[in-house]
Amino acid sequence: MSFDTIKKAAFLVGIALLFVSCSKNAGEKNHIVLNGKNGEAGTITTYFSASNKTLKIDSGKPFILFFTSTTCGACAEAVPYMNYFEEKYADRFEVIGVMNGDLGLEKGFEVLKAKNINFKVVSEVKSVDYFSRAVGGIYGTPVFYLYDKDGALKEKFLGLTPQNRLEESIKEII
Repeated sequence: MSFDTIKKAAFLVGIALLFVSCSKNAGEKNHIVLNGKNGEAGTITTYFSASNKTLKIDSGKPFILFFTSTTCGACAEAVPYMNYFEEKYADRFEVIGVMNGDLGLEKGFEVLKAKNINFKVVSEVKSVDYFSRAVGGIYGTPVFYLYDKDGALKEKFLGLTPQNRLEESIKEII
C-alpha cells in the first residue's frame, strides 16, 4: 500500500467517525436494571457526553448513582435511605444502584431481596464499567454521584454519607 492510499483511508475513517460521533444516538446506552417496574428486570437508557461532561437518563429526572458492592457493610447501611429517597421523591427523582460484580439475574434478585433493596440496580459488567468510566473511575464503595435533570454532576460523596446531608443536596436539585 502506498502512503497516499493509507492517508486517504485514514481520512475516510476520520470522516466516518465524525458522522457517527455527531449522530443523535451517540453516547446512548441501554442497561438491564433489576427492580424495574413492578420489581421485575427492566431497562434504563443513558446518554453520556464526554465533551459536555453530562450523563442523562431516559426519564429526564435528576438522579443519584449509588456505587455499591455485595460485601460492603457501609453500603448496606445506606440502603434504607436510598429506599427512602426512591419512595419519597419517586415522581421527581431516581435512585440507581451500581453494584460491582455481575451476579446474573437470578442471583441478583436474591441479593436485592436479602438486602431489601427497592430501587433500580445495574449489575451487568459492561454497565458497571460504563458508569464507572462515566464518573472517572471508582476505587471503593460506597460512592454517591448526584446529577441534575440536565445530566450535570452536582455533587460527589465518598464513603458513608449521612442521610440528611444527601437529602439536602437532593432537595436542591429537584
